[in-house]
Amino acid sequence: MELILQTGLEHQEKPVNAIAQVFENTHIEQPSQYFENPIFDFSYPENYQPAICKIQAETNLHHSLRKTTHAENGCLNLDIKMETGTGKTYVYTHIIYELHKRYGVNKFVVAVPTLPIKAGAKQFMGDPYVQRHFKETRGYNANIELCELKAMTVKKGKRYFPSVVRNFVEGSNQNTNKIYVLLVNMSLLTSGKLLSRDDYDFGVQGFYRPFNAIRVTKPFVIIDEPHRFQREQQAYKKIEEELAPQCIIRLGATFPQITTGRGKNRVTQTDYLNLLYDLNACQAFSQNLIKGVAKEHFEPLSSANEKVKIIAIDGKNSVSVKHISGTAASRSFRLEKGDSFSVVSEELSGLTIFGIGTGFIQLSNGQEKKTGEEFTVDIFSASYQEQMLRLALQRHFETERKNFDRNIKIKTLALFFIDYIDSYRGGWLKEMFERLLGERLQNELQNPDNSEEYYAFLQASLADLSVCHAGYFAQDNADTDEAIAEEVNDILHNKKKLLAFKDADGNFTTRRFLFSKWTLKEGWDNPNIFTIVKLRSSGSDNSKIQEVGRGLRLPVDEYGNRIGNEEFMLNYIVDFTEAEFANQLVAEINGSLPQATPGILSHKD
Repeated sequence: MELILQTGLEHQEKPVNAIAQVFENTHIEQPSQYFENPIFDFSYPENYQPAICKIQAETNLHHSLRKTTHAENGCLNLDIKMETGTGKTYVYTHIIYELHKRYGVNKFVVAVPTLPIKAGAKQFMGDPYVQRHFKETRGYNANIELCELKAMTVKKGKRYFPSVVRNFVEGSNQNTNKIYVLLVNMSLLTSGKLLSRDDYDFGVQGFYRPFNAIRVTKPFVIIDEPHRFQREQQAYKKIEEELAPQCIIRLGATFPQITTGRGKNRVTQTDYLNLLYDLNACQAFSQNLIKGVAKEHFEPLSSANEKVKIIAIDGKNSVSVKHISGTAASRSFRLEKGDSFSVVSEELSGLTIFGIGTGFIQLSNGQEKKTGEEFTVDIFSASYQEQMLRLALQRHFETERKNFDRNIKIKTLALFFIDYIDSYRGGWLKEMFERLLGERLQNELQNPDNSEEYYAFLQASLADLSVCHAGYFAQDNADTDEAIAEEVNDILHNKKKLLAFKDADGNFTTRRFLFSKWTLKEGWDNPNIFTIVKLRSSGSDNSKIQEVGRGLRLPVDEYGNRIGNEEFMLNYIVDFTEAEFANQLVAEINGSLPQATPGILSHKD
C-alpha cells in the first residue's frame, strides 16, 4: 500500500510560496566553491522586509502577528505555524524542492528534537514514492540525497570522520538534479563530540571538525518542532554559532514562549520570528483538515481523597512528602532519588523520584512538582486504569466496526500513554490489557451484524493477542530483543504495515494498539489513530497539546487515500485531573487568535 500524496492543497501551497517569495528581491551571488550554496545578501532589510509584510497580509495573518525582524549575523529567520496533522513534513520537503528550483539552494540541514521525529522525517523524505511524487507529479527535476547523521562508536586508535558529513559537504552544486539534506537530531548537536572534535584521521575540504565542514557549505536550516529549540537553549545556539546558516526556517504547531519584564510589567508572548503563515487548530478544523476531539474521563473511585504533598526539598539529595487522606491521619516520609512512592501508598508502586533539582522534583511520569504542590493517588491505582482501558476498548471497537464496514475500509488504531515502562514490558499493565482485549474480542464476536470478513479479522486478533499491540519507549533504542525491535520498527519505520489489513501473504495484520511513555509525541503521528488514552497525566500545556496532536491527522483508507470530505472524531480519554483540559485547550487555542472560531473540540464527560 502506498500513501497517496495530494497536490494543490491550498493550506500547503501557501506556506511554500510564502517562503519562496521572501527572497525574490534579495541579491544572490553564485557560489565560488562547488560545495557551497548560493550566497544571499541579507544586509539590506529593504530588500526582503517589504516582501515579508506583503506575504503576511496575503496570508491573512492577524495584524498583531505582523512583525518583522532583521537578519542577525547574516542569518534570516522565517516561521511557519501549522497545526499538527496538516502535512508539515510535506510542506518543508516541498520548500526544499522549491528553493532549489528557484534559487539553486542545494544544501539543507533538517534539525529535529527526537529519534521518533527523525525516523518519520527520514521515512518520508527518503521514500521512493515521495521522491517520484515531487519529480514526476510536481515537476521538480531533482532528487533529495538524504544524509542521516547517527551516533558513532569510535574504535580505539581510529577516528573516522563521519561519512554522511563528508557526503553532504562534497555534494556538488554542479549536479543540478541533486539536493543534499543532512538530517540531525538535537542530541547530536548538543552532546558528545561527534561534530565538535577535530582529531579525526581524515577530514573534508581541509576541515577535520565536522561543524566547521558543514558551516562552509553556507546551509539553509529547517527546524522541526521549534518549541523544543528555544533560542536561549544550547541546541539553537549550536545551530546559530556552529553552523552559521544563511536562513533558519522553523515549522511547527507550537513555538517557544518568551517572558519579559517583572511583576505587573511581566509579559509572556510567543517567540515568532517573521511569521509568514498561521494555520491554527480552529482554522484546520473548520476547513476539515483535522479530526475533532471527544473527551471522556472517570471520577475518582475512592472517597478517601488520597494525596501526596511535597513538604520540603533538601538540596539535591532528598525530599520530604506528606500522605494526606480523608479517612486517616497524615503521615510524613523522606525519599531520595530513585525511591518508589510505594512506601507512601501501595497504589503508587510504579511511581519513583526520577530527579531532584533546586526547589523541584521530577517524577518518573515526566511531571515536575515544586515545594507545596501535591498530586492525587487515585489516578495511579490499577482499578482506575482498568476502567480507562475498558472504556478505551469499547470506543475503539465502536469506531473500528464503522471504519471496517465502509465500502473502502479504514484501519483503526489506538495510542496509549503510560507511566511505567516495566508495567507494559512483561508487567501487570500488559497482562491486564491482554485480558481485557480478549474479553472484548469474545464479546464482539457475538455480534450478529458482523460481516464475514470482520468476523475473520476479530478471530485472527483473538488467536494471538500479543501481536495486536506493540510499544515504543526511549530505552528500546538500545534493546537487543528481536521481538521489541520488530515492534519499534513497525511503529517508527513501517507506517504502511500498521495501516494495512493484510500482509503480502494475505494474512491479517492485527497490530493496532500502541503503547508509549512520552517518546511518541512531537513529530510522530499516524493518520489512523482514532483513540488516545492517557493512563498518566503529563506536565506542560505544550506536552498535552502535542499528545492530542498524535491523533488529529485525517485518516487514510486501505489504498492510502486521505479522506478529507468527512468529519472524523478522535476519542480522547483522560484521568479526572485533566478533565478540564479539553476546555482549557480550546481557550488557549482561541486565545492565540483574536478572531478565532470557537468550538474546535467537542466534549463528552
